[in-house]
Amino acid sequence: TEKIEKIGLGSLALSEGVSYGFCTVIPQEDYDLPLFLSRWEEREKEIIFLVDIIPTVDSLVDEEYRKKYIESIQKQLWDKFVSLPGICPEESDVIRSLCSIIYTAARVPIEKDGMRLAALAPHTNYLKEYSAFVPDARPVENEAKKQEIQKKKAALRKTLRENFFKEMLQDSTRQALGESTLALMTTLFF
Repeated sequence: TEKIEKIGLGSLALSEGVSYGFCTVIPQEDYDLPLFLSRWEEREKEIIFLVDIIPTVDSLVDEEYRKKYIESIQKQLWDKFVSLPGICPEESDVIRSLCSIIYTAARVPIEKDGMRLAALAPHTNYLKEYSAFVPDARPVENEAKKQEIQKKKAALRKTLRENFFKEMLQDSTRQALGESTLALMTTLFF
């Protein structure tokens, strides 16, 4: 669609029994749509994840934006998953600083059947809610707001490009992938 600049979706399965999944949706400059971010790290006994709809404006100041994109889905997302086993704050201070107030992060212990699907539920629910915003999105006409979105989006992307894979992948995984693969992943996702 003309409202989305980029969709990044990918996964890695490593020989150490670790799998990673990533999904990003980056809106076009002219739209006030938030960014979608999803990270998944699966191990035999644990799944670590982060999923969020990241505002492209200061949502504490822009009440209309906050109501439209954050508060309107809080009950369907954050409130729904707050009791998921292993729920915890995102461990990376850098990545957490970008997140909205309704992000969901967890270290879900895989103790019984069904826990893998339970850990996947936040990702599908957040993406479903995000996707519902797209058809109604309209170009931003206010020049000051358009500039704010451009600045915020540029800052978000810069921080994600510089820190996301550094914070989200173990050192051994980054070394195994190599600098050129990490650079390509960064370009594809952000």
